Amino acid sequence: MNLDVVIRIVAALAAVALVAGPAIAAVARKAQAAWQDRAVAAPGEAAPSVTGKDLHVVLDLATRLKAAGCSEGVALCQELLDVMLGNAPKAKK
Repeated sequence: MNLDVVIRIVAALAAVALVAGPAIAAVARKAQAAWQDRAVAAPGEAAPSVTGKDLHVVLDLATRLKAAGCSEGVALCQELLDVMLGNAPKAKK
């Protein structure tokens, strides 16, 4: 290999890094946010509250299940939303 080939390889790697850099950074930010969302409260601490993001995820899932024709899944999502919002029906004894 001569110097010209080495320079071309280095330039190609630099171009790939320049183009892919923002995408890699975005993926890293999403992974970090997902990791932080999965944090579990230590014993004795209050459980994390339901966020709007959590509700949005369930609503999105219900929409996809409805589009797929899965009425049982949509009903389960509705029950989950009721529990998350604190409107769950009382269990019958």
